[in-house]
Formats: sequence, C-alpha cells, structure tokens
Amino acid sequence: MKNYNKMLRKLGLIVLVLVTFSCTERIDIELDGTYTRCVIFGQITTDTTAHRITITRTGDYFKNTPSEGISNANVRIFDGEIDYPLFEDIEQPGNYYTEPNVYGITGRNYTLFVDNVDLLSDGNLTSYQATCEMKPVADPDSIRVFYQPLWRGWVVQAFAQDPPETNDYYKFLVYQNGELHSDSLQNINYTDDSFFNGSYTNGVVVYYVFGEEGFSIGDTITVGFCGITEDYYKYLIEVQTASRPSVPLFSGPPANPRTNLSNDAIGYFTAYSISKVSTIIKGNDGELP
Repeated sequence: MKNYNKMLRKLGLIVLVLVTFSCTERIDIELDGTYTRCVIFGQITTDTTAHRITITRTGDYFKNTPSEGISNANVRIFDGEIDYPLFEDIEQPGNYYTEPNVYGITGRNYTLFVDNVDLLSDGNLTSYQATCEMKPVADPDSIRVFYQPLWRGWVVQAFAQDPPETNDYYKFLVYQNGELHSDSLQNINYTDDSFFNGSYTNGVVVYYVFGEEGFSIGDTITVGFCGITEDYYKYLIEVQTASRPSVPLFSGPPANPRTNLSNDAIGYFTAYSISKVSTIIKGNDGELP
C-alpha cells in the first residue's frame, strides 16, 4: 500500500511538471492578413451642395494603418434622367465630389456607378454600383434644446407631424453654430415612427449631449430631419451595434454590417431628403444648475 501511494505521488509530480512546461512553452502562430476589399461610402440629398463619395481599400487587420484612398476611378450618380459626374479632389485621394449645384429630388431612385477601380494595383479593373430611393420627410415645426440636470446633459426635442398610413424612418443631423455635431455614424440618432405613426411627435428626443459643456446658452442649434429607407435604417443599427463592445456570453458572432454595393464591396450609398429647423438656446430653456 505504501509503495502504491509513493507511485501515485511520483505520477502526480510528473503530470505537474508536464502541465507547467506546456503552459509556459512559447508557440509562434502565423496570422495571415485579410483579403483586400473596396470600401465605398456616400450619399446624395435634397440639399444643394457638392455631394461626396469616398472610395478606399481595406487594410490589413493586424496592421494599424489608415485606409488608402483609391484614385482615378470613374464615378457618377444617375437618377433615371440626369447623370451627375463626380470629380476627385487631388489633395484628398479617394474623395470624389459632384458639382456644388447638385441636389436630389424626392421619389427618384439614385444609382451610384463606380468604374475603373484598380483595387489591387495590378492593372485589373473592377466596377461597383448601388441604388437607393430618395424618400420624403415631414417638415418639423420646431425644436427645443435644454439642459437636463438629472441626466447631466443637453436634450434636443423635436415637434413634427408624422405622415399617416406609411412606415417612416428618420435620421437626425445636429448642427451647433453651423458645424455638424453628429459627425460620425456612432453619433447619429435614428428612429422609425412605430411610437408616433400618423401622430404629432410632441417633443420626441432626437439627440443628447452628455456634459455641461456640450452646448452653451446663445448657441444656434439646427436639426436636419432626414427621410431614409428601411434598409439604410437597419444598416445604421448594425453599424452602431458592431462598434460597441461585445459581451462574449450574450453577443452573436461578429459580422460586417449590410451593404447595398455590388461585387463584394463594403460600405453604403444612400439617398435621402432633408428638412431643417433651428433654434437659439435661451437662458430660461438651457440654464445650468
């Protein structure tokens, strides 16, 4: 019995040594880079302005380098009647702009054509396209901006009549003294009209800025109400979901957000109408505690 116990102790020591060395042994793994894809973002709206389309190529996931713009592409937007050519900014490779007098018309379908793309810089040219309908949008009556001490932040409310008998989708662009405040996809607010379909919104919250210094008394705040498609609405949800930290036990597998671009490109081309309304923050409406 004593010899048996001694044998077990020796066996346990051997297992412990093996486990210890296996845990500290260095293992080198070759991690391949991801394959290159074309990334296209842009829009056309009812605003009269130079509309931008950006064209870049994806970089290696394991290398912290910015996306590289793709030059010399042929880019145009077609609305079924008129072709709008886009021209590359020579100081910003991969950024293409329409003429500054271009604007979209509600109800039309807009198709983006991107040709002559040398994605891999090997002389093989690729083409991409995407189509989006320009939806109408309700004209807002007014907005209200005030500081909320309980939340310790600035609240932007909207007042508008939602059209009846249709399912509508909205994106909100917020400007502070003429500068876009919601300047990234992560900061954009959006909603459908499921809670106020066909009704008066009566102060629905469309934007929130955390902290006392987000806005100031005397600022001019403008909200652009954008009538967007259901598919683009779902794209915005997927982008913001993908950008948030995931919880391993409850999150699904990672995936790229949807795209409406052809030929394995990623990104999104959208068309939407805009209606804007402004207000100046007054002392009695935004006075800090």
